[in-house]
Amino acid sequence: MLEDVAVDLDAILIMTVNPGYAGQKLVPQTLDKIARARAMYPHLEIEVDGNVSYENAKKMRAAGADIFVGGTAGLFMKDKTFAECAAELRKCIV
Repeated sequence: MLEDVAVDLDAILIMTVNPGYAGQKLVPQTLDKIARARAMYPHLEIEVDGNVSYENAKKMRAAGADIFVGGTAGLFMKDKTFAECAAELRKCIV
């Protein structure tokens, strides 16, 4: 779907869950979608949104993601401060 407009884009967003509510599990096939998008459009930044947990962020980064939308899976946890969560997430995507 991006072929006709890719030359006009700076980035693409790949939803890694079914949009609608927080706390969903990662749709595993989206990791392949990230990798395919990276291979087809190396000049575009790839943003991912949905279950960006520490574990999943590593997989998303390895597949080619550049920008990560953090939420309840990686930034807002009851047992850690926001700063601690952000630092941990950054370690996963460097």
